[in-house]
Amino acid sequence: MQAVGERSDSVPRVRILRSVELFAGAGGLALGLQTAGFHPKLVVERDPRAIETLKANGGDGGSLGTKWPLLKDDVEHVDFHEFGDVDLVSAGPPCQPFSIGGLRLGRHDDRDAFPEAIRAIRETKPKVFLVENVRGLTFPAAAAYLEYTLAQLRVPSVVTTGDEEDHRQRIQAIPEKDREYRVEWKLLNSADYGIGQQRVRLMIVGVRSGLPEWHWPEPTHSQAALLAALAGEDYWREHELPDSVRDKSRAAMHKLRTTLRSESTGSLRWVTTRDVLADLGPPGSIPDDAHHRVVAGARLYKKHQGSVLDWPAKTVKAGVHGTPGGEHIVRLDDGTHRYLTVRECAALQGFPVSYKLPAIRSVALKQIGNAVPVGLGEVVGRQIASLLRGDGEDLHCG
Repeated sequence: MQAVGERSDSVPRVRILRSVELFAGAGGLALGLQTAGFHPKLVVERDPRAIETLKANGGDGGSLGTKWPLLKDDVEHVDFHEFGDVDLVSAGPPCQPFSIGGLRLGRHDDRDAFPEAIRAIRETKPKVFLVENVRGLTFPAAAAYLEYTLAQLRVPSVVTTGDEEDHRQRIQAIPEKDREYRVEWKLLNSADYGIGQQRVRLMIVGVRSGLPEWHWPEPTHSQAALLAALAGEDYWREHELPDSVRDKSRAAMHKLRTTLRSESTGSLRWVTTRDVLADLGPPGSIPDDAHHRVVAGARLYKKHQGSVLDWPAKTVKAGVHGTPGGEHIVRLDDGTHRYLTVRECAALQGFPVSYKLPAIRSVALKQIGNAVPVGLGEVVGRQIASLLRGDGEDLHCG
């Protein structure tokens, strides 16, 4: 008989994967990585309101049942040497220096925190790192900055002396065989991984030399599969929609297919706005949830036409003073339109309905809009976990 506490040899050991999370915000990436199997040794965020959100959900055990070791501080003030020997460092430096909605000053923006992310990697020496940001970093205006950043990430131990050009030449001269990390980047569309939103994010993954080769997770969902579903009958039956709604929506989709393209060949269809809203229930259906109430005043105007129900939603934005014009508006079957509720925006980002959000609407929307979709963090996290555990499987978020 097996003694109490004795491990059976028939039960496989699963190595605990440790991580450090920087610029945690509302916790979208941290939650996705936790779901993928990572246990944080440290979660850093400086914004007091974001810290409150993290504490309410994970920082103190919260609704997620897992205590996150939170540190309220600027990343630049943290000595990361004591957090070495981690499997993963994940970071989402502020995107404003590179976003379309910002001034796009890049390295000349005081909010550029990529150097601090590189320092954290240098001091912790993780096996893998994951850095995410907006696709604006891949635009021609930021091309030189991205190239320099990738070069630094390959050899983070080579520190600049203040002369950027000299530093650039030194790190680029290091032979590939002597680089500390193999670094790759890719733009990932959240819709291609089963998230009901058209949201493209830049993902940068670095794998320590000597570890297995990195492979990006294959998309599981596709535009083509959705178009096929919309042309058939099952989708409409699933949502119990009359023929009149089906015909009107099909006509709208015919226009969209000429403007929105996806190269994904995933066998599953894109998740639609209707799918997400149906799972959540109509506004007012969640007892005692003030965030699932409709706010009046939504307007449509040129270039702000809102999201349609039978397509992934437009990118959820960070509305500091409320919601932007079109991104947070949904057009309904009866021809009317309304603002998406705060809870609906959170659901489109993959946050569970139990996730506690700030009481002030504008603060909640800012945190939601700046977050990484939980499912996107999970699918990349599972691929990293697979690499680290050496199981050779490509794991995906279905």
